[in-house]
Amino acid sequence: MLIPTSSGHTSLANNANILYECIVERHHFFLNRKYYLQLTNQCLTLSQKQDQQNPKYIYQLKIDKVFTWSLQNNQIVGFQLPYQDKIKDFFGNPNDMVNLKSKMGALVCYQKIELFYKKEEILQTGSFGKVTKEICRFTSNRVAIKSIKCQNNQSPAIKNEIEILKRLKQTNTLNILEIKEVYKDEHNYYIVTEYLPGSNLKQHLERRNKPFLMQEALCIVESLLKGLQGIHQNGIIHRDLKPANLMYHNNQIKIIDFGLSCFNGKQLEQYPSCGTAGYSAPEVLNVWNKKQAYDYKVDIFSVGCILYQLLTLDGLFNSENEKATYRNNKKCQFTIKEKGSVFDLVQLFVKAEPQQRLDCSQAMEAVQALHDYKYFDVNTWYNNKVKYNQKGRSQCELNQEPQTKLSRQCSLTNFKYNEPQTQTQTERQRNQPKKIEQN
Repeated sequence: MLIPTSSGHTSLANNANILYECIVERHHFFLNRKYYLQLTNQCLTLSQKQDQQNPKYIYQLKIDKVFTWSLQNNQIVGFQLPYQDKIKDFFGNPNDMVNLKSKMGALVCYQKIELFYKKEEILQTGSFGKVTKEICRFTSNRVAIKSIKCQNNQSPAIKNEIEILKRLKQTNTLNILEIKEVYKDEHNYYIVTEYLPGSNLKQHLERRNKPFLMQEALCIVESLLKGLQGIHQNGIIHRDLKPANLMYHNNQIKIIDFGLSCFNGKQLEQYPSCGTAGYSAPEVLNVWNKKQAYDYKVDIFSVGCILYQLLTLDGLFNSENEKATYRNNKKCQFTIKEKGSVFDLVQLFVKAEPQQRLDCSQAMEAVQALHDYKYFDVNTWYNNKVKYNQKGRSQCELNQEPQTKLSRQCSLTNFKYNEPQTQTQTERQRNQPKKIEQN
């Protein structure tokens, strides 16, 4: 509801980052009254003074609230707010209202989505609902809309996904799907996100006749890890990384579908054992047996499975049927016959014990080094890395601690690289580790 402020109160907006400001009006019989509107992540304030001191109204923003827009002649001309069992109408410049609506998009729920978007095509269907490509009637921008059925008490899980997307939107990470708005009606939630052209990585892999080259695969994984680093730094675990949840366009990855994601600390509250067979970390699939919380490193395991598939076009746990794939994944039983440094890296990603697995920052470091240096020795680097890091801790994501002098001494430049044995000084110089030129 809209809360009137008492005398002596200052605006809540003064202590928060301002997302948008504009002027709106309340229409009265004799005289219209002007208000200065200010939007933050927490509230919308309306004040009769520009300095926003002692605003008359403070409207707290929550995803449970339904916010109503006023339309006239195919334009957004204002909005309605509840106040003391009445509805108050405010009007503003249509351009300001479009901008305000965009800025408020993931902070409250809107209604009557059909008034704002026109459907173009269905992109995906599933048990959750469907994803459609639609066009905004007011901006002509294309978006993707995920409609989720509000049945079987699914609302908490839906709100969790929205809260996660809201948190990630504030980081402005390029490799993560961006939420735009949220709508709700009697039967569905509608999550409006940016529209991503192209296909997902699963579709792309299915069309290929041969695996990616090592450098191509490393570029894709590096893009994936950049997005994953932003996810982990925000205290979020994705829990369902797989090619179908990665949009692939112009050699860049965007991570999508946060329906099974959770905030760190809530792993055992919603869908404790989840993900997709063939890509899930064994500790996730065995969570009911061990009754132990897992951490961010479950996503690194999934990255390793994806990297192996990029390099071979085959799944790490692929078997004659889905049950066998699940069983092998749960027991972490696999065989990597291929040789080479990039497959050594896969082994580090998919170690059965999470304490021995890389965290996201370490994975980024290894991928970049393997991408840049011809004779980078993954195993030597790993042995030096784990010797100085505390076992069982994910330094970059779990602790968010700055590097110590000791850990800096273990930086990439201090590790040795394997080189071919040479006979002459000229050959030794020629075989020094060299950075690979990027086309």
